[in-house]
Amino acid sequence: MAGMQAIDSARYLPSNTKAATDAAVTPIAAGMKGSMILKIAGQVRELIAQGRVVANFTVGDFRPEQFHVPSELSAGIRRSLDAGATNYPPADGVPELKAAIARLVERSWGMKIDPSWVCVGSGARPPIYSSWQLFVEPGDRTVSFLPMWNVGYYAHLFESDHIFVPTSADTDFFPTVEQARQAMRGARLVVINTPLNPTGTMIDPKVLEGIARALVEENEGRERPCMLLFDQVYWAITSGDRAHANPCVLVPECTPYVVHVDAISKWMCATGLRVGWAVLPPYLQGRMKALIGHMGAWAPRPEQLAAAALIDDEAALSSWFDELNQQVTARLERLYTGISRLRDDGLAVDAIAPQGGIYLSFRVNLVGRGFDSNEAIRTWLLDTAGVAVVPFQAFDMVEDSGWFRMSVGAVGLDDIDGALARLESALRSLG
Repeated sequence: MAGMQAIDSARYLPSNTKAATDAAVTPIAAGMKGSMILKIAGQVRELIAQGRVVANFTVGDFRPEQFHVPSELSAGIRRSLDAGATNYPPADGVPELKAAIARLVERSWGMKIDPSWVCVGSGARPPIYSSWQLFVEPGDRTVSFLPMWNVGYYAHLFESDHIFVPTSADTDFFPTVEQARQAMRGARLVVINTPLNPTGTMIDPKVLEGIARALVEENEGRERPCMLLFDQVYWAITSGDRAHANPCVLVPECTPYVVHVDAISKWMCATGLRVGWAVLPPYLQGRMKALIGHMGAWAPRPEQLAAAALIDDEAALSSWFDELNQQVTARLERLYTGISRLRDDGLAVDAIAPQGGIYLSFRVNLVGRGFDSNEAIRTWLLDTAGVAVVPFQAFDMVEDSGWFRMSVGAVGLDDIDGALARLESALRSLG
């Protein structure tokens, strides 16, 4: 109120904030680590603020100057706001969006469903978190395949007995069918992401079919089923010849055990607009709806309505996908071609040809050759070449293998050309 003297609230805080934090928070909260990716991004911002030239290949996001959202989406949001669509949406999504998603699933993935299968949230994370909450109790066995985005944090939150299954570049960083079969025995939740963050690779449909069949076999006679969380938020962004595959189309019998997660975040370049969803059996959808409703993790109504309109405009969406894939592929191919040239010239780098998503698997093979860790290589790349990358340790891999993620969402072709030139100079300076 006018004339009231404000209290200096900071005077009443304890002097020993660490002790106060330790006393206040739960062990799970105390043990939650911060994001390595965000830490690296902070370092990049500092260098750029100092006037350094840095090619930022770190963030799994899109710089608007490079990748704009579809014009139909932004116009639709404005129309919805002007029409007064500013009140609470239904907890599981507006009917228009749920129906549009059901139609998208049928025409794009080949699954015939109705809107009762769809549960909308504020981005992909609420459906992912809700899936863990639906199926996992403390001590339950959960499984993921290294490397993969963020799974370790969820395993920590839900206190599961988590199994990280190692993979290799030989299989595009996906498991073999036998690896998956062995790992899912007794498990409550298995997580697969394709196209894969961080590697930019896509699972072979034959491998996915084998894993889906193994899931069906695992659940024969089980009282509590093993569920598959199938994260496909990059499904519409593909750079190679490999097509995106869906387990429930390859093996329809696995349908009761699969939760699909998707969002407009990546394939509409709309990470800040927070519209995502799960597709799951209708008898489970109601439980997820309750979780998302009580979390308050609803997607904003204007964004939902605008997304629904664009998804249902097949011609506009197809045109958008063509434009997006052209832009992403041009960047990934320029990066891959340049790194391949350096490799062929005898320099200690390599990469996997881009397949899907906005990432490239990039290897700097210098561990044991003057560098003792991925972190040492990462720091050297940033300081010497102005090339900012994320080590696979940020995705739960432990070993120092020299593998890094490169994201093209925040760079243009000129940025890539400059980064490659600086990278070559830095590598040659090592002798």
